Amino acid sequence: MKKFIEIFTGLERAHGCTYVEKKNTDGTKVKGQSFVKRQHVDEELWSNHLKGIEPSLGIIPINEENKCRWGCIDIDSYAGFDHKKLIIQIKKFKLPLITFRSKSGGAHIFLFTTVPVDAELIRKKLVSIGSILGFGSSEVFPKQIELKSKDDTGNFLNLPYFNATNTTRYAFLENGEAASIDGFFGLYERNKLTPEQLEKLIIKRTESELSDGPPCMETLAAEGISEGGRDNALFHYTVYAKKKWPSEWKNKIILFNEKVMKPPLDDASVERIKEQHDKKEWGYKCKDEPMCSFCDKELCRTRKYGIGGMALFPVLSDLQKIELDEPYYYVNVDGQRVKLDNVETLLEQRLFQRAVAKQIDKRPPRISPKEFGQYTDLLLAGIEKVPAPAGSSKIDQLQEHLEEFCTNRSSTTTTKEDISRGNVYTSEGKHYFIFSKFFYGFLQKRKWDEKSQVTQQMLKDHFDCIDDRIMVGKKKVSVMCIISFDRIEDSYKPKQFKPKDPY
Repeated sequence: MKKFIEIFTGLERAHGCTYVEKKNTDGTKVKGQSFVKRQHVDEELWSNHLKGIEPSLGIIPINEENKCRWGCIDIDSYAGFDHKKLIIQIKKFKLPLITFRSKSGGAHIFLFTTVPVDAELIRKKLVSIGSILGFGSSEVFPKQIELKSKDDTGNFLNLPYFNATNTTRYAFLENGEAASIDGFFGLYERNKLTPEQLEKLIIKRTESELSDGPPCMETLAAEGISEGGRDNALFHYTVYAKKKWPSEWKNKIILFNEKVMKPPLDDASVERIKEQHDKKEWGYKCKDEPMCSFCDKELCRTRKYGIGGMALFPVLSDLQKIELDEPYYYVNVDGQRVKLDNVETLLEQRLFQRAVAKQIDKRPPRISPKEFGQYTDLLLAGIEKVPAPAGSSKIDQLQEHLEEFCTNRSSTTTTKEDISRGNVYTSEGKHYFIFSKFFYGFLQKRKWDEKSQVTQQMLKDHFDCIDDRIMVGKKKVSVMCIISFDRIEDSYKPKQFKPKDPY
């Protein structure tokens, strides 16, 4: 267990919990669920995970210093994924990676380091690796390069070796066989990287005449493009050909079609693409398959005929809702963490652009309202709800203010008459105070923003406060009444100083 903890350590003040989908004895399904829990990751949680006691443990890789000991490419495939083919690909590029079978039957490709390294570095390397392996659109952990605050929990990944002695979440040995947990420890020792080795890790691509263009085309051309992606790929290549060979591009796309497409597109399809590009200057089809699976946006920007300064809408992912009375949100924008103060900032494109530009110095290009709505709909469909930090809800805040007011303004010597001066009268286990003139003013000085009537109702609903009228002198005064808070009286005695001569 200690070795497992050392390898997969991450953020310690929060973690993920996952209950898998099950079937009842009557055959009905019990839906699985995942959520973030703001609780220290203690040894019991690690132990329960390895023993197979639910919930299984999810670890947030990025720690308080924005560093990681591991990163992962999450290939979300539910059936028939060819792990052996993936392992062969990894060997081909001589990459220091370990492939695991994930909970869903897909793959988790892990990269491990000997000590924590900057989250930005490990994420950058994995994004580049994902693009060359054909998983450029897969999720990469850490999902962000920094946590925005002490309340930010980031995103967790379900760990392998749940129920370690009989698990379905195992690493693969070099020969494609399932590895025991001890076998995995051996793989880890052979593949872990020092920070220096990670810095020097270069993702080698096959050199070709396409090495000055989009990396996706370079990789696709080397592998060959089969049916299902040929039209998009040839259209994409034509954009490149027109930039590089403005007078020869039509001949170039004919040759590319014959050489790379498996099988080549028919003449009519090629002619249609020619006509489209004769009439208009088009941009790259970066969002479409098969290009998006082999996309390396940052490398592409550095290439002579790459996307350059082309305004691409960023990749948005992993919307989190912090469940306060007035919730706020976190969203990952090209791997950078952005806080959205309210739901309007998420739904209104202009406000969203402003929030992104202010926090990460990038301004997403303007897109149609329909397209922006599609992005937000996708984010909301996969929203992750995170409990608010303890003591941060409106009710928690009101309780704190109420207790402070009642205990600090009451004493054994307070009389009914003192109520009219803003004090709290305590009698027979109850506090009496004037709400509108004194307590609500006390709240406003502490930046309380709820209206008076709403606040009164909150006191009645959550703290059993009641309206009352008591005699103060010769008149009845409207007050609120609540069961008294326990107060520990100070036994402080003032120090007696000996008089001294004046100086």
